[in-house]
Formats: sequence, structure tokens, C-alpha cells
Amino acid sequence: MPELKWQAVADGLERKCAAPTDAQITVARALGTDLGQTTPVPVAAAELRVLLRAPLELVLARDFGDEEYEVLLDLAARTDLAVPSMDELKCREVLNAWLRVARDRESAAALRQLEPEVDDVVTARDRRRGPDLYGEISSVGANGRLHFRGGHGLGTAPHRVTRITRPSEDGYLDQLSLAREYAAAVQSNPSRITRAEEAQLAPWRIGFPATQAAVEALRNALEAADDEAAMQRLLEKHPALLAGTVVGTHDTWVRPQVQLGNHYMADFMIAGETSLGLRWTLVELESPVSRLTNPGNKRATKTLRHAVDQIEDWRKWLSNNLHYARSARGADGLGLPGITAEVPGLIIMAREDADDAAADIRELHARRSHIQVRTYDWLMRINESPDPLRRDAPDQRLRLA
Repeated sequence: MPELKWQAVADGLERKCAAPTDAQITVARALGTDLGQTTPVPVAAAELRVLLRAPLELVLARDFGDEEYEVLLDLAARTDLAVPSMDELKCREVLNAWLRVARDRESAAALRQLEPEVDDVVTARDRRRGPDLYGEISSVGANGRLHFRGGHGLGTAPHRVTRITRPSEDGYLDQLSLAREYAAAVQSNPSRITRAEEAQLAPWRIGFPATQAAVEALRNALEAADDEAAMQRLLEKHPALLAGTVVGTHDTWVRPQVQLGNHYMADFMIAGETSLGLRWTLVELESPVSRLTNPGNKRATKTLRHAVDQIEDWRKWLSNNLHYARSARGADGLGLPGITAEVPGLIIMAREDADDAAADIRELHARRSHIQVRTYDWLMRINESPDPLRRDAPDQRLRLA
């Protein structure tokens, strides 16, 4: 069980490193040997296992090499620990015990230097994920490890800490934000949301397919609309038209005009609930009278490139603000539970045209950027029929009359 007080942990580690327990001394005497009064508890335990190897049929690793002993010497030097010679260690079992003692001494000394408390935020060296990690302390383990809020095994050894910031110190809120964003970024399965998180999305839940009236409204809008603003207004009024654009075996939610920071606003964000969890999609609308490709070179138009850049900008913002984005709306957050920085994108623009290289463009962006590029005719088609086979039907201009 983790301790909440660093002093108790440091005291316990130092006791283990100081002398054998009374029980260990009793067992050693019964075996006809004496443990030194300064033999650390882990080393005493290892030496007893060596003595009992034969009667208890213990399998112990015996041999070790120079390189392993050098690791012990290096750690012992850092912790001012006197260790036996290589010949005196006898086997790897005892060597490993001395390594544990050295690590415990290092942890105890670091705890006394840091005096870490719950809610403190630390910056530490992280050899696995990069030069630094950030954590909000939730407890101190019995081995001295600092456990962080956010779960998933987040934490660090105290001797790796390079900075500690207390709640009463300047800059604490900035460090706390870094710690929470770090925890959000390494979350293993954020799409598995709780019932409470799902309840946050209730205002945007789509509980029915698009009505015939909504489909006719879309048809009428395509006859007259000459910019994306008209399509934005229509889809905000009939959000169920967008619900079928994502794969969801359970509920679907459609949120319009989602503000991302001070500079970005997604036209829509759609979430579909599947057996694997919540899957979000970023939606960017462009004008229905725009084109996907230039008539001459068949390359992406400036409008399409701008739309792709928008989605990439939103993803970049999310990668730096995941905790904030997932937090409950109205509690200093956006309320997008389960979202990730790798969220797929959907661009809806233009009309289907045989002269437009739509298929090539769609394949390119779907492969490179996980962005679907679709037309308003596609949106009409998937709402006219629930048949999923029509979702990827060949491009065809719809007859609006």
C-alpha cells in the first residue's frame, strides 16, 4: 500500500539498509552462522536463502560477471555505500540484494531532500519517453517511488526529479497543466469513457436518423447555397444529417462550432460510440460550389488545401491540450471525453463532378492524413438510404429536381 508521508517511507527504507531484523538473526544462529550487525535486511535475506538453498531446493542464480559488479560499484559510489569485494559476494542473489540496498539508500536520500507532498508537481528525467516527464503527486510508494495522478503506472523514482513545485509557489498552475496534459497524452485507452463522461454529451445526442424533412432541406439548400455558411446553418438545424457520416454501433453525438483555444473553431465534431469506445471525427465544411481539384493539373485546390490545414491545426492544438479538451464543459474544459490527437478528419465540400479527380484526392488524404474528403452529394446519398454499401459508391451527380 502506498504511504502518504514521505518521512515514513524514508525511515522505513533507511531501517532496511541499517541492520538485520531480529527474526533474521534468530534464523542465522539456528543455521550456525552470524549476520553482521550492519548487514542490510535485503542482503541478510539473500544470504539466508543461499544457506537454505539445498534443504529448501531453492534455485538461485549463482554466477555474475564483471559488468554487473561495475553497476553495483557505480551505484554504491553515488550513495556512499561500502560493498563487499566481487569474490565475497558469492552469487548473483547477494549481488542483487546489494543493488536493492543502494537503490533504497538513493531513494531515501532523495525523499529527504525533496520532502514531496501530495499535490506537489514534479519534473523528472525520463529515459523511456524523452528528456522530461511531469507529474502531480498522488502518493509515495513504500519503495520511495512517487506515484502520479492519472493512473497507468505513472510515476518516477525520487532521485530522477529535477524540479518540484508546491501549490503555494509561483508557476504552480502552469506546472500542474503540464502534468495533467502529460498524463492525458500517455493514457492507454482514452476512448473508454465513463457513464458520467457520456452524460456530459447529452445535449448533442442524436437519437434518430435524419427525417425526410431534413433530407429535403439539404436538397433545397444544395440548389441555392453558394457558400459554406449556408450549409453550416442547415446542418446546425438538422444535425442528424451528419450522424450517419461516422461509424457508431450505439449512440452518436454531433456538436457544432466547437471552440479550440483562442484561434480555432471546428465546424462540427461528431462522436460515435462503438464496442471499442468513443470515436470522434473533426468536420470542416467548405462551399458546395468549390472544387476538389484544379481543372488543368487535377491537383488539390487552394480551398481543399486550406481545409486540410485546418484539421491539422486542430489536431496540433489537441496534442498540447488533451486534458483540457477531455475535461467537463463548464469546469475549465471542453467536454470532449475520449478524444485523442490522432482524431480522424472529414472535409465536406464541392459537388460530384466527372471532371473532378475526387477519387484520387480521397485516396491520397485518407492514406496520408486519415482525412476523408467527401462531397455534399455523398452526404445526400448516405441520408437518402441507410444502406452502408452506398457510403463508398462511385461519385455521381445527384439529380436535384
